[in-house]
Amino acid sequence: MRTFFIISHKFSGEINLNDLPGSGRIDLVTRCINSAIFLSHNIRRDILFYVFFLKIEVLIKIDSSRVKYLNPDERSTAALIRNAILKMKKGEKATPGFFIKKANLESALNEISKLGKIYYLHEFGKDLRTIEFGKAPVFILSDSVNMSEEEEKKIMNISEEVISVSPKVILASHAITIVNNELDRRGA
Repeated sequence: MRTFFIISHKFSGEINLNDLPGSGRIDLVTRCINSAIFLSHNIRRDILFYVFFLKIEVLIKIDSSRVKYLNPDERSTAALIRNAILKMKKGEKATPGFFIKKANLESALNEISKLGKIYYLHEFGKDLRTIEFGKAPVFILSDSVNMSEEEEKKIMNISEEVISVSPKVILASHAITIVNNELDRRGA
């Protein structure tokens, strides 16, 4: 399995499906999910995707091997996230393949630290192409907001390595695509 973990800094819990950028930039999160999971006319069945919503302290895990009803458009992905949050508040289970719970950053990082080697994606890291990855790499990245010093300190406590996918600062969703491409080329 490959795991991606993104921290969403702006989302405050409300999703307006007609204004995804205005809904705490949930559009960025949905693009990252789509970049991690979707192929052309198919989905990757070996992806765990975590999003930690910092403002509301909620962790969502998407298991692509079990996911249903996920489509490659931002609006329907945002609707699944909204429904997961609503169901969590009612004590109900989310859509198949979606798992949601209250968590703080430490507990969320602790959960993913058990999955495999942790790699922090950062523009000043080592070149992705020079790194040998294990069977279950975990990649941590931020949305459009840089990690705070405190967040970065917690991430560095569990990270094996800080890596970069480009000499330029790129979108989080593009970084995920590059990581997937590199691992695909290696046959991982």
